[in-house]
This record gives sequence, structure tokens and C-alpha cells, in this order.
Amino acid sequence: MKAMCIDENRNFVWKDVEDPVCHGEFNVKINVETVDGFSGHSDRKQLMRFISSLEPRPSKIIIGHGEERKCTDLASSIYQKYRIDTKAPMNLETIRLR
Repeated sequence: MKAMCIDENRNFVWKDVEDPVCHGEFNVKINVETVDGFSGHSDRKQLMRFISSLEPRPSKIIIGHGEERKCTDLASSIYQKYRIDTKAPMNLETIRLR
């Protein structure tokens, strides 16, 4: 089993749980998926188009990068148009993923 750990340079890395070099180890139950179809530099229109193309439609979207006002505006627009539960957390805000 793999665990996400903090290495000696304080970077997150995947390591075997048995690895003794793993500082502050903790287990993470997560699937990592690659998302094709948009760039990290996509604008609002491209993001909205991308969301409309998702099949199946997600039950929740978390906006995790950008200016606070623009993130909350995008989250609001996604909810209004697609009725998808959408969050735009504040800096350092914790969100439970379930």
C-alpha cells in the first residue's frame, strides 16, 4: 500500500507504507485521475463548457485556484446553471471529502 508522505524537503511524495524514511506518514485513500479537456489556463467560458460536457455529471465541484471573488462567482454560476453542489473554499479552509 502507498501512503502520501512529507519528504526531507517538505514535499508530498508517494511512498510504500513500510518505508522508514517517510516523515509524518499518513494514509490517504484516494484515486488519482487525469482530466483531459481543459488547460490550467482555461477561462470561465471554457470551464463552463467543460463542465457541461462531463458525463456522468459530478455531484460536487470544488474550485481550488484563483482570486476569491472570481472563484465564488464561478461556483455560483455552476450551481445556478447545472445545480451541482459547488464550493469555493477560503484560504486554509478545510473541506471534508465524502
